[in-house]
Parts: sequence; C-alpha cells; structure tokens
Amino acid sequence: MTSDNKDTSSSSAETIIPNPNFLHKALRQRLFVVTGFISSCGLYEYGGVFWMTYFNPFLQTSIGLKSSDIGTIVLIAQIVDAISNPLVGLLIQYLNIPVLGNKKGCHLIGSALITLFFPFLWMNCWFCSSESHNVIYYSVIAALMNALTPLIFLPHLSMIAILSKNDKERVLFGGISSFSKQFWGILAYMTMWILIGSDKSKSANLGELLSEKLQTASYIVTAIGIISTVYFHVSVFHVKESQTDDGGSMSTTKDWRKLLKSGRFYILATVYFLCRSELTLYNVYQVFYFEQTLKLPKESIAYLPFIYLSVAGLGSIMVRLFSKHLKPIVTFYIAMVIVVVSGLGFIFQPEELGNVVILGVVVFSLGSGIMYTLSLFFTSNLIVNLNVSDVTVWGTFNFVDRVLFGVAFVEIQKFRPCPASKTCCDECSSFYRYIFGGGIIIIALLAGVLMVLHQCVLPRQPRVAASETNLEVVTSPEPEIFTNVLVTKEHGMKAIDDEKTSTATKAIIEAKCHEDSSQTMNT
Repeated sequence: MTSDNKDTSSSSAETIIPNPNFLHKALRQRLFVVTGFISSCGLYEYGGVFWMTYFNPFLQTSIGLKSSDIGTIVLIAQIVDAISNPLVGLLIQYLNIPVLGNKKGCHLIGSALITLFFPFLWMNCWFCSSESHNVIYYSVIAALMNALTPLIFLPHLSMIAILSKNDKERVLFGGISSFSKQFWGILAYMTMWILIGSDKSKSANLGELLSEKLQTASYIVTAIGIISTVYFHVSVFHVKESQTDDGGSMSTTKDWRKLLKSGRFYILATVYFLCRSELTLYNVYQVFYFEQTLKLPKESIAYLPFIYLSVAGLGSIMVRLFSKHLKPIVTFYIAMVIVVVSGLGFIFQPEELGNVVILGVVVFSLGSGIMYTLSLFFTSNLIVNLNVSDVTVWGTFNFVDRVLFGVAFVEIQKFRPCPASKTCCDECSSFYRYIFGGGIIIIALLAGVLMVLHQCVLPRQPRVAASETNLEVVTSPEPEIFTNVLVTKEHGMKAIDDEKTSTATKAIIEAKCHEDSSQTMNT
C-alpha cells in the first residue's frame, strides 16, 4: 500500500514538475530565437544610422560635392527607397526560394549584397575624373543601398507573425523590434564616438576626420552585418512560412475612393510627413550645427546623436502617461510647444555656452517623439473609421514622405551660401543655425495648424466617451517600421471585425483587448 502511494506520488510529481534539463533547453531555444530576431535587423539599423547622420556631411566636406549635387543624390535615393518597398514586398510574397524559404532567403540575399557594397559608399571614387562622375557614382551606390535594405527589414517584420506562438508573443516581438532599432542605433553612435575619441590629431578638419573614421566604421558595419546575419540564420533555423498570410490586406478601388473623398486623409498625410520631416531634418543637419555652427569638439557629432537616440524612446512612454489625463490632441499641442521651444533654443544658443545644447537635444527628442507617435494614433483612427486597408494608408504615407522630403532637401541645399566649398564660412554657419532651429519650428507650427483643421473645421468623427476611452500603447505594423500606436478599445474591436485589417494588426489588438478583459475580471 505504501509502495503504491509512493509510486503514485512519484508519478504525480513527474507529471507536474518539468524536467530541469528540458526547461533549460527550452529557455535556451527561446533565448536564441529572441536574440536571433534582434540580430536580423542589425545590418539595416546599424548601417542606417551612418547613412542618415553622416552621408550628407561626408559628401560635402570629404568629397567636396556641390550642395545641389548632394541634393540630387539624396533625392534619387529617396525615390528608390519609396518605390522599392512595395516591389520587394511582392518579391517576397511570390518568390520561391528552396530550403530557406522566401523570407529568410531574401534576408540572406539582401545581407550578402549590402555587406558587399556598403564600404563603397564611404570610399573616394578612384576612377572618377570629374565632379559629374562622382555624382553618378554616389547616386548609383546610394540608390542600390536603398533598394536592397527592404530585403532585410521586411523579412525582419514578417518574423513577428512567424516566430510568435500566440497573441501575447506577437505583442512581445513587436516591442522587441522597437527595442532593436534603439539598440543598434545607440551601438552605432557609440562606435563613432569611440573612433572619433581615439583620434589624436587635434588639427584635423571635419572632412578629413569623416573620411578616415567612416571608412573604418564601414568595415565594422560589414563585420557586424556578417556576424548578426549568420547568428540570425543559425539561431532561427526552423521557420514555417504561411503561404496565405501576407501580413497585410490588399488595397481596393473602393478603399481609394473613400480615402480620396476624405479631407482628413490629406491633412493626416501632411501631418505624418511633417512629423517625420522634423526628425529627418534634425538627423541630416545635426552634424553641421554642432561642429560648424557651435564649434563644439569633434566628439560632439557622436555623443550628442547618442544622447538624442537614447532619450527618443522616452517620448513614446510619455504618450501613455499623458493619455491617462489629457486628450491626445492636447498632448499633441503640448509636444508641439516643446519642439518650438527647443528650436528657439537652437537658434539663440550662444557659441560660448557649448554643451548647454544637450538640454535642447533632450527637449526636442521628447517633443518630436510624442508628435510622431500621436500622428500615428490619429491615422489609425482614420483607418478604422473609413474601414479601409491599413497597408494602403501606410504605404501611401511613406511614399509621400520619402519623395517630398527628397524634393525639400534639394531646395534647401540651393540656399547654402557657399555651395561649392568643403569648409563652412561665417554665413554658412548662420545658415545651419536657422535651417536647423528655424526649420524645426516651422514644421512643428505647420503640423499644429493642420491639426486645428483636423479637429475644428472638418466634420467630426464619432467620439468616444471619456469613461469608455482606454488608450494603450500597442505595436502596429507599418510597411517599414514597427512603431508605437495608440488605439481606443472601441476602435480596436472594430479593427478586429474588419476583414481589411492585416492579420498581424488584428492579433496585436486582440491580445491587448483580451489582456484588458482579464484584468477587469480579476478586479
């Protein structure tokens, strides 16, 4: 009898308590999957920081191209970027790659090609005998890089639905994707900070410094790209790809008719473009402002962007805190005022105060992050209220953003006082001060004016009672980036019922709604 009880007890114990070795193995497998997922966008994000921040100063101060030629190169790259994303999406959907599958196969092809061509972006063209040859060379390389990057990042986004076993894990992997962007960006600026800080030549000008350090950084990017890609393909080895889930809904003629008849669509497209543009403008001109206008130490072109990116993530967190006490539109205007104040600080920043500019960097980072996040919130409401494809709206917004900023950059470059000079004159120093600070102010005020039209002039959308509003930060897929979006519970349920809403978005919103329901039942 005792023996039987003992056997029963032991059997029960074996049923309830998992094998420690199995547990450790499962944890190791999940750790490999998560870290592999983070590494899958390493080459795209790590290399992208150097492109966004240092490519314009490199072409001007190291290569010596005219401002108008630099504008042409960037415009070509932006147009290729806008066109390549939907084309690569179709390629991933219909291509048939054996063994690896379409997504991992495209990721491997894109990674191999980018690691091969990335160093050429930061080299002097040894066979170029004229400035026009340099323009053609860097235009081709920049366009090629922008055409290849979706081969890495779109499969990275699609891995969220593939690697997740349930709704909560989809939310988790969406957050990890946002973390990955911050992680690789911070690591890139740390790399540049170390490279510049180790330079002992105090007399080197900006052009010589960038030419030397960016070539070294390009080899580091290549090495990290190879390591992160190999680690991703080894750690995330078994991937079952669904042939029916394309991660998004198809656009229809009916969707376009609804959008083109809606005044809010045009306003929110412009607001989205403006909020993205103030971020891009900051990234493109920050090196010139810090080094040539404020005459800060050369390390500032690395540690100030590092501070900016480190603080940027707090903006999304603050949106959630503000949303508990303020309406989204009120929060948007508070953020707008914060951005305007930071822009005024950049304009009137005395050269002798030096690193006081850190305060302006932190303030702008918070304000611009909140404005951008809320522009996505208002757009998500538009998608639900009009009952249209989310892929159609986000795809259109991103295409408009890429093309219009490329055109705007060309026009800005025409006003540079010394367009053919590698160095910065006194007039050029003032030019960067007003473009950097004044441009931010103008963009923020324009966005504020358009939001007045959105809220007060156009017919109001159905309003949700304050007691029924449950603003939560969730992760919603865009064509290029996973970012924090605010949705109401009512709008979330509508999106789940809508057949046009993408599968990934449905799963994420449903997980959040289930989580809220569970908390209510427990209470």
